[in-house]
Amino acid sequence: MTRAGLQFDVAVVGGGAAGVAAAVSAAACGARVALIEAYGFLGGTATVAGVQAYCGFYTRGERPQQVVAGVGQRALAALQALGLDVAPKAQSSGNWIILLDPERLKRALDGLVLAAGVEPLLHCRVVSAEAHGGRIDRLLCADPQGLFELRAGQVVDATGNANLAALAWPARMHPRRQAATLTARLAGLDPACSYDKQALREAAQDYEQRSGTPLARANGGYFVPLPWSDGTCWAMMVDVELADASSPSLTRAEMQARAIAHDYLQSLRRCVPGFAAARLDVTGPALGVRATQHIASQRDAVLDDLLHARRHADGIARSGWPGELHPRAGVTEYRWIAGDDWFHVRYGALQPHADGNTWLAGSSIGADEAAFGSVRVMGCAFATGHAAGIAAALSSSTARAPLQAVQQTLIEQGALI
Repeated sequence: MTRAGLQFDVAVVGGGAAGVAAAVSAAACGARVALIEAYGFLGGTATVAGVQAYCGFYTRGERPQQVVAGVGQRALAALQALGLDVAPKAQSSGNWIILLDPERLKRALDGLVLAAGVEPLLHCRVVSAEAHGGRIDRLLCADPQGLFELRAGQVVDATGNANLAALAWPARMHPRRQAATLTARLAGLDPACSYDKQALREAAQDYEQRSGTPLARANGGYFVPLPWSDGTCWAMMVDVELADASSPSLTRAEMQARAIAHDYLQSLRRCVPGFAAARLDVTGPALGVRATQHIASQRDAVLDDLLHARRHADGIARSGWPGELHPRAGVTEYRWIAGDDWFHVRYGALQPHADGNTWLAGSSIGADEAAFGSVRVMGCAFATGHAAGIAAALSSSTARAPLQAVQQTLIEQGALI
């Protein structure tokens, strides 16, 4: 039996970087906003999948340029107020990241959405979307008390894998194959350990000899010490293939990845100086899913824009992270932005239909394979979510928000376009 329904001006589905930005920016425009999140906390990939870094706030190179501000900057300010250092850290790839403490991030985002007047609906999933043409007229949601109906004038898909679009328009979905990663936090390390690259490669070889199966990351993995906790690091060391987002596929991938993580820890202890007493503090909590599907938009982000750092008059967000692709487990490929610069994400990338009431945000936006590797990261997700929230709030039942109004409001709310 379905409970009585709820009514909002804007419903945002997904509480990650894009969803938070969309909800906060829409509320700032005076809209009554619901933020629907399946877990009991916000943060998306940063908290659900344990990716302890914001990528994409800065361009690459020796002199990084900040390309994301607005709601994203407010999130960083909230983290800084909780004592986290949010200065960008250089990586060997030339990229710059902001390290995250998931627990402080949960608290920071709680405060951000509540102060904005957003109504968060945690422990809530959208299980069905009733769509006619380009409009989603009704969301059927489930929480621990059962099913209820939610209606909104405008809807934002910030699910990270276009899951809402898949419910509304399954025939329009296309596969997008990206390897999945199980992150981990390791504790008990010698604070003086150097994460020796040759020793990590030897650990990967040791794992293969013991298990009979190669570790997908032949270099042994990517380990980042966490400065707020001595002897602890964030580890990306387990990649697995993921065919689709069905429960059977996710179950196999999750269980396989956890088994690899526990077994590979033995090799790290045996082979890497400083890891002898290492323990697996936490994995995930969930597998990091980059993508299994996508929906085309009215103006996809494309490789040519990335390679040539294109600017466009209809730009609504900047993307400064290179196209980082994971076509197979253990394989990382980059497409570099010209001059270590940035390119524009265009307004049409937020629109799955020429008309209608639905907006795409974060890694749900329209993008070709190479550009997706850039726009999917959480810094850019803040920026596209910010734009999608404003567009939703400024649209009516009969007309979409004009580009110029969206751009002007973005500037007024501190965004960089």
